Amino acid sequence: MNTYMITLSGYDRQATAYGEAPGKAKYNLYLELGDLFDSFTEFLRFVESIRLVHKFRPCDLFGDVEQFERMKEYRNIPFAFMGMKVILKSKSRGNIKGTIVGSNDSMNLDIYFDGSCHKENCHPHYELIYLDNSGNVVAEF
Repeated sequence: MNTYMITLSGYDRQATAYGEAPGKAKYNLYLELGDLFDSFTEFLRFVESIRLVHKFRPCDLFGDVEQFERMKEYRNIPFAFMGMKVILKSKSRGNIKGTIVGSNDSMNLDIYFDGSCHKENCHPHYELIYLDNSGNVVAEF
């Protein structure tokens, strides 16, 4: 997602909005503001300007390589790599496919699950299936 700054007339500060394009960012901000406007058309009348402040790059998704390598050694998962596909066997959500994007200070994996727009903290040895680039199981915990 790209990051935009939107200025609305009558408001003393700019708002940050996210979207693939300026129109989507405006609509997402409209949804975020809730009941302040009767319609999206009314909201658009208040938009004075929209400015791109950060264009999304795939590398934005991935974490620190050195921290990830330390976590792999500590958790004994030498086969893992950032960008690797996994499946979480969740009792409440069913099997969820995702992609490893890094690690965190808890020495766990950061994973973006398909259809999600935020990463989640997952223990590397809890209910995870690791897949190679061909979709074959590399390891299962």
